Amino acid sequence: MQPNSEQSRWHHIWSRPFRKRAEWTEQATDLCLQHCLFEGIPERSVQHIVAHMHPRHYQHDECIFDMAQTGASAILLLSGEVRILADATELTRLHHGDIFGEVAMATSLPRTAQAIAVGECHLVFFLRADLDEWVERRPREASLFLINLATMLAERLMERNIDLMEAAGE
Repeated sequence: MQPNSEQSRWHHIWSRPFRKRAEWTEQATDLCLQHCLFEGIPERSVQHIVAHMHPRHYQHDECIFDMAQTGASAILLLSGEVRILADATELTRLHHGDIFGEVAMATSLPRTAQAIAVGECHLVFFLRADLDEWVERRPREASLFLINLATMLAERLMERNIDLMEAAGE
């Protein structure tokens, strides 16, 4: 027996609230809540943002993004390891809980490095389009995220300047 359209519509409406979340969402929410980008943002809002993130698996040596490519997302590393390279020089390795590519949330400038999976990686992408929607729907919370982003980028710039001044003084 095939359900009629009215039954099908009600099933769709009532099944959504009880739909089980993807298993990665709880882990991603916990990691985001621990990260400085989400500092001061209510857990319920972080859960909502995570529910709209986009999971993706990468195999060993698979390119996540290339240098000079236009960025459109920040990326949360759920499992595995990622190498960040600039002109074949490894700048750093990222691990569980790290967020990278976040500059793309602030600007559409080309990426300044390349990201390569080390082993199998499970990543979650937070798209700039999702941030734009968050700004429209919850401007106070989204602006706090943007302030956290600006603070993080400013701290990184200051650290780099100090490194350069120390290197020049040697």
